[in-house]
Amino acid sequence: MNTLRKIAENFNKNIEILYDEPMSKHTTFKVGGNAAVFFAPHTIEELEQLATCLKENSQSFFVLGGGSNLVVSDAGISRAVICTQKINHIDTTAADSVSRDSLLLKCGSGTLMDNLAAFCEANSISGLETFSGLPGTIGGAVYMNARCYERSISDVLESVLYLNTQTGKTAVYRFNEQDWAYKKSPFQNSGNIILEATLKCSKGSAEQIKAQNSHYVEDRKTKGHFKFPSAGSVFKNNHAFGSPSGKIIDEAGLRGFSIGGAQVAPWHGNFIINTGNATAKDIHDLVLYITQAVKRKTGFELEPEIIFTGTGFDS
Repeated sequence: MNTLRKIAENFNKNIEILYDEPMSKHTTFKVGGNAAVFFAPHTIEELEQLATCLKENSQSFFVLGGGSNLVVSDAGISRAVICTQKINHIDTTAADSVSRDSLLLKCGSGTLMDNLAAFCEANSISGLETFSGLPGTIGGAVYMNARCYERSISDVLESVLYLNTQTGKTAVYRFNEQDWAYKKSPFQNSGNIILEATLKCSKGSAEQIKAQNSHYVEDRKTKGHFKFPSAGSVFKNNHAFGSPSGKIIDEAGLRGFSIGGAQVAPWHGNFIINTGNATAKDIHDLVLYITQAVKRKTGFELEPEIIFTGTGFDS
């Protein structure tokens, strides 16, 4: 019997475990083959136990949030997938601050950004409005240092509870500005698992928060974020290039260009969309084509922000 499957069948039965689970159901691009074993722990403690068990049995794993910046290969993922979406608690505490209006928002890493926005709206909590409508989870947003409307997650981050996969122990990371940059965080390529994020917020007007949330959601709709399955912006912007990546791609004549079912969005050069029958290979090949075409035309080397993983993509 496959070692990973045997581990799963003998593991904590409280955890939801799925076999040969289509990853197309768990990514915003709606592509990707099956995950051999898909774990969905409900609590931080369950996730810790699972990660420890897998490590003790020499099994590697991939941590999945909302799948919003991810392309899984058509061949799927042979290693374990740990989905955090059931770890979605949200709690508020008073901030250690001179301002009576300040508060801290503690969120499980699997909390969907849409649910976080709804919680803030219902509880008159301000500070996260620009992230309204952002797909994915808070854990993924911290990992990628998501940036929306000139505001990054690092601008509101207080601390992160994480699992050190080398020691098997949890630890608290306290925000240090030197560790962060445009769409970069200290958790990328660290092997550590984000368990919980604490965000700096403030008390506000429910009416104003609702208006701001609606404004940003509608703006995303107007810009075509939700017309087709996609992962939002494909390439990071580089100020040294003098123009946003979308404009550079447009000027290279690539808007609307397609490979298979993957297409550069006709309305935005930095979006790739699944027109209905795209494969992961289509998306990967299109990203590579865009990168090479722009390099030939401008000398600039665009840097993708979406993550490719799975059999054939993993090195």
